[in-house]
Amino acid sequence: MKNLCVRFSTYGLLIVVLQSLPNIAWALWPPTPNALKGNASSIPFIEYGEHILGVAIMILLLFLANKTQTQKIPRSGFMVAGFVAIALYWLCWVLYFAGVQPNPVIYAMVILPPIAFFNAGVAKKVWPISAASTLFLVFHLLVALENFPIKG
Repeated sequence: MKNLCVRFSTYGLLIVVLQSLPNIAWALWPPTPNALKGNASSIPFIEYGEHILGVAIMILLLFLANKTQTQKIPRSGFMVAGFVAIALYWLCWVLYFAGVQPNPVIYAMVILPPIAFFNAGVAKKVWPISAASTLFLVFHLLVALENFPIKG
């Protein structure tokens, strides 16, 4: 924690933008069918927790840095893993917009952003991002399980 500082992160901005673009497209031009319409938890703690954690991760990605990091975009396997998770997330959105919306696609869309955020946190050496991402994954999955139950 002693190496953390408040500083704008170009890498964090890149992660935030790349992850957000499909969500913006979905909000502006929702496809038909739209399985995610009304996707929310009936439990306020889970619903608000998910949103608060999502916003907190974005803020941490944008403004929390490690003083020891000198590269604008860290070069590591974790950086690659984060970008791969985002690329797979985009692929899921392509399928979603094409009308392919089964639970495996929905659940991939639920788990891939937290995986990308977790890896970005590790790549930046900013552990609070990874910790928040892990907690966000739990809340994100709880919302998905409520709206898209796994049938055995």
